[in-house]
Amino acid sequence: MSRFRCIIPVLTLLAALLAAGCYDSRFGEPDGSASGEPATETIAALRAIYAGTPFTVAGDIVVTGTVTTSDRAENFYRTLCIEEGEAALEVMAGIDHLHNDFPAGCRVTLRLRGLTVAESRGVLQVGRPPAAGSGYATDYIGSQPALAAVLVRSGGSLHSPTPALRRIPELAPALCGTLVRIDGLRYTPEDLSAATWTGYKRFTDDAGNTVYTFVRQYARFADTDVPVGAVSLTGILQYDAAGDGRYILKLRDESDCLP
Repeated sequence: MSRFRCIIPVLTLLAALLAAGCYDSRFGEPDGSASGEPATETIAALRAIYAGTPFTVAGDIVVTGTVTTSDRAENFYRTLCIEEGEAALEVMAGIDHLHNDFPAGCRVTLRLRGLTVAESRGVLQVGRPPAAGSGYATDYIGSQPALAAVLVRSGGSLHSPTPALRRIPELAPALCGTLVRIDGLRYTPEDLSAATWTGYKRFTDDAGNTVYTFVRQYARFADTDVPVGAVSLTGILQYDAAGDGRYILKLRDESDCLP
């Protein structure tokens, strides 16, 4: 595909945002001209126009994708990730037991009007505009009715999400939020006294490249011992630019680490 053809979806989304009144530091003031049916755009196009400054969508724009996460093991807390075409975003839902209504593998449609687009650890996030003085770029949507107004299942069938097989040198910020699998890793602890999953854990491939995992202390498998020996890790890719530039796999549950 030519470079010209690749840029067309981005230009289309930018035009829709401008015409509909969505704005950030580049988009100007809203004009309130949104009308008609919602415009369907790709997650990749939305990510491509994000310039690092959070903005609230005023236009009637929707994106679709497949749910790749589950909060059943409680490592994902009141959020879910959706992915389409090697691009992903995290929905700041703000309610518990999301796996009941939005199980991994279901197709969903997300209406962006009124939601704020931002980024955290390299992952594109969509949520409610934050309150004044908040230290966060987005807030949780926060209630079942509010979530139902913007996020709906597109069909009843489930197709188990397949993680993209990557090597550590292939990881890139543009892949953040997507479901990734890396084979041939070994746990190389930085703290010999910490052998459970809680917090950050370092894994190394045969070439000495490193990637980290992250598990919340409240996750159901947080106190389980990290296995020794060669393993395959699967998780949602994150990037810690503010720290040492490390890539992180946020595991969904204990089965994301396999021998």
